Amino acid sequence: MNEYRNKYEQLELEEDELIQKIGLCEGSISMIVDYIASNGDKGIHIGESIISAVHTIEKDLQTELLHIRLEKSFMANKMKLLNAENSG
Repeated sequence: MNEYRNKYEQLELEEDELIQKIGLCEGSISMIVDYIASNGDKGIHIGESIISAVHTIEKDLQTELLHIRLEKSFMANKMKLLNAENSG
């Protein structure tokens, strides 16, 4: 049971870290959009490329977060079943 609990706690840490990274990507995109808007047409094409690159990173992180959450769900279910077996 402790093995599952430790793994679950590790997944929670990974989830928190991914959420922070996703927030950083979102903030970066917002800042880049504001910067481009304040500078008119200058650099709009490179700005779009940068935003697209950051967006791709964000989507990769979102996918990783989805997998972590699925794994957490499976772990929680295993722990629940073990608790039921041990108390029954």
